[in-house]
Amino acid sequence: MNQELPRIAVIVPALNEESRIGAVLEVLTNVALIEEVIVVDDGSTDRTSEVARKYGARVLRHEINGGKGAAMQTGIEATDADIIAFIDADLVGLKQKHIEDLLNPLINSNDIMMTVGKFEGGRLRTDLAQKIVPFISGQRALKRDFLYGLADLRNTGFGVEIAITQHAKNNGFKVKEVIFDEAGQVMKEEKLGIIKGFKFRMKMYFDMLKQSIRGRAIKNAKTP
Repeated sequence: MNQELPRIAVIVPALNEESRIGAVLEVLTNVALIEEVIVVDDGSTDRTSEVARKYGARVLRHEINGGKGAAMQTGIEATDADIIAFIDADLVGLKQKHIEDLLNPLINSNDIMMTVGKFEGGRLRTDLAQKIVPFISGQRALKRDFLYGLADLRNTGFGVEIAITQHAKNNGFKVKEVIFDEAGQVMKEEKLGIIKGFKFRMKMYFDMLKQSIRGRAIKNAKTP
């Protein structure tokens, strides 16, 4: 008797990605393992939602930008899938194989609770960033059981990946890293220009630092 495959949903948080999200959705909507693609438009002022709908994605929209963590929380609450994946809307070089490699360890193993995608051989700057801080990757998938005890992500902003990584570590969950070969991500400076992009990047780093400090404080408070 064949084992029933788990139901899989992919959540794509997006802000003003009308020129980039189509290439990502083209890949995701052609992966047979995926039952549903959910795009959470986090207050975009462009045609991100319209483009997403053209690719058959289910679109949830925030009228006001709430940050990446808020977008991901909205997506989580909108699905009861057995496996939930998160994919950024601004990837370049994404392939169906990357997504399958991200999902298959969760399908085929009882022990692995989360997979994390790592760029390699794509864009130098994104490759370097993930080598320095691999825990910030936005490309990851997890089992529903992983969510139990995970704090609400709405206030984490760009520290959301750190919050998820801390949750995995604190619970001793087994995590597998998978390679996204020849893939990368569009940098904030490319999207917004040098000055605005730099300011945005500083906000990202601030959110990450804030979440790291918060996570340590929570862990110390629980330690007798």
